[in-house]
Amino acid sequence: MSQKDAKKQSNRIPGNSEKPRDNTPHTQLKRRLTHRQIAMIGLSGALGTGLFLGSGSTISFAGPATIVSYCLAGMVALAVVWALAEIVSVYPIPGGHGAVAASFLGKSGGYLARWNLAIEMLVAVGAEVTASATYLQHWFPGLHIGVGTVLCSLFIVGLNLATVRLYGFAEYWFSMIKVTAVVVFILLGVSLIFTGSPAHPEPVGLSHLTAHGGFAPLGLTGILLATCMAVFSFGGIENVSIAAAESENPSRSIPRAAKTMIWRLLFFYVLGIGVILALQDWQETVKASGNAEASPFVKVMDMVGIPAAGHVMNAILLIAALSAANGCLYSGSRMIHSLALDRMAPAFAARTAENGAPRGAVTLATLCFVVASVLAIVSPAEAFMYLYGCATVGILVTWVIIMLTHLKFRKHYASITDERPPARLWGYPVVNWLVILISIAVFVALPWAGLAVAWYAGIPYLVILVVSYLVLSRVSHLPEPAPLEIHRES
Repeated sequence: MSQKDAKKQSNRIPGNSEKPRDNTPHTQLKRRLTHRQIAMIGLSGALGTGLFLGSGSTISFAGPATIVSYCLAGMVALAVVWALAEIVSVYPIPGGHGAVAASFLGKSGGYLARWNLAIEMLVAVGAEVTASATYLQHWFPGLHIGVGTVLCSLFIVGLNLATVRLYGFAEYWFSMIKVTAVVVFILLGVSLIFTGSPAHPEPVGLSHLTAHGGFAPLGLTGILLATCMAVFSFGGIENVSIAAAESENPSRSIPRAAKTMIWRLLFFYVLGIGVILALQDWQETVKASGNAEASPFVKVMDMVGIPAAGHVMNAILLIAALSAANGCLYSGSRMIHSLALDRMAPAFAARTAENGAPRGAVTLATLCFVVASVLAIVSPAEAFMYLYGCATVGILVTWVIIMLTHLKFRKHYASITDERPPARLWGYPVVNWLVILISIAVFVALPWAGLAVAWYAGIPYLVILVVSYLVLSRVSHLPEPAPLEIHRES
């Protein structure tokens, strides 16, 4: 038997069996998520208040040409998602791409990949629950933001401690409400643009797309800077990878979920932004950014005669923020669970309840986002921006690690089997290197896109992450990554 034939029979990445992972029943997750639920979990992290409320920040850089910026950012996200789907449909293990990175990029790569994504997600949770509390104040002006934050936090923690099936059910309907809101907005907007409505009989037309400086009033530079901002709208797509370990049929569910999620995101963002820009002057949209009552979504509801548009919009914003927090806590806690299995996080975080929920990891994650929430409450103007800086750098680092892992993965996979993976990234390896270079370019351009704080907070954050690994590796014996075996449906 030749050496290659022997490799094909094993279909394994060799690992060190010394001090293996704790894979007792009380540390294992349950495979109970369907591809629809996984797609919605991925969608929940990426489809948030940015589209509903904060699109003006991105539009301020490129005007109507922001549509092009979202298309460019979407293409980068598409490549990342397909690389993820290819990796985790073959190796659907706890920790997703971060755990796989440990086998292909070494223990340091696995540590950086998982802790980076966990912290990125938990920072986002802190921001989202604080935002949720501000939306509650719209109806309850006397409610202290701290009390609102605690209430929203308890609700999200409760969902994450429930059974995996209940979590998936809740997140599915959270995301479904967001999706329905966007679809209704797009349909109403298209109607107003081309046919008008009973409350607004005159069609709006497409004149706003070329008024006030033309389609690209700030030129190519503006389009590229807006692309830097738009990239972060797709942060959260990594949740698909984390959910692989709890998927009922990973080799079928993950590719389907990834395909469904990314095309929906592109559809929602590109058409949603296009409708916003067609309905009103882009300069008005910039002024409206950050105000629920002045949101483009509220304007459309007013134009078609929907009563109490501000209250409807606030309810959608609240659901969007809670959904994003729910999805991010899910990803962060699952990453911490994976790290604990490899003794890179406290041991209690590896324990799961009988229903499969990683209660120890959720508890640890809760402490982290409570700290983030307190920081946002005590000093919202400064603390939030520094947390946001860490998160934005974290997204870029995550995408680079995913593409580097995929480069190693594809080479190894071809050496051990002739089978075609369930999902396959088109354009390998050129696309991998393009995404890596684009991610680096976006990081360099952040100060010019109004996010210099990402340098001030993000670079020290990465240094701390690297130093923490060096210290941990010296004071504690970290096990080698467990051998990976190709997953095949039974």
